[in-house]
Amino acid sequence: MKLYDYIMGKVSRCITLAPFMCLFFVCSCRTIKYVPVESYADSIVVEKLVEVQLPPDSATIRALLECDENGKVVLNWLDIANSKNVQAQLTIDSLGNLLAKMKTHPDTVYLPSKEVTVTKEVKVPYPVEKELTTWQHLKLKLGGWAFGIVITMSFIFISWMVYKFKKK
Repeated sequence: MKLYDYIMGKVSRCITLAPFMCLFFVCSCRTIKYVPVESYADSIVVEKLVEVQLPPDSATIRALLECDENGKVVLNWLDIANSKNVQAQLTIDSLGNLLAKMKTHPDTVYLPSKEVTVTKEVKVPYPVEKELTTWQHLKLKLGGWAFGIVITMSFIFISWMVYKFKKK
């Protein structure tokens, strides 16, 4: 009967303390207010010209060459298609040799570009609504110690109970 009385005493004590514990938990809860942190950065914007190479240009030459009655080469017709940066020249010398000359100029374009350099980033905290009092700091520190002591005592009690039941 002693074990039954012991358990009933503990249960009745828990039933008595339960409303107070619920009231304690309900009253102690608050909504969390997040304090945003404003940050700004000092930055430098530098405008540069970036060199961009354009693809090479081309030229197309079509010609119709015929021999005359004396055996000399004669240019019947000529079609030269040049792109923007190419100069093509086609000639026939007095001996009948075909000479083609091409001149191309490299085409480079400079495009503007912006480069941003961040020198330093500074975070400016907002002021807190209300600083903690000395009493609130003390409660925080004691609460941490109490939590550690409760965990340690629970571990010791459970170890003692296991040891006691294994001994029997």
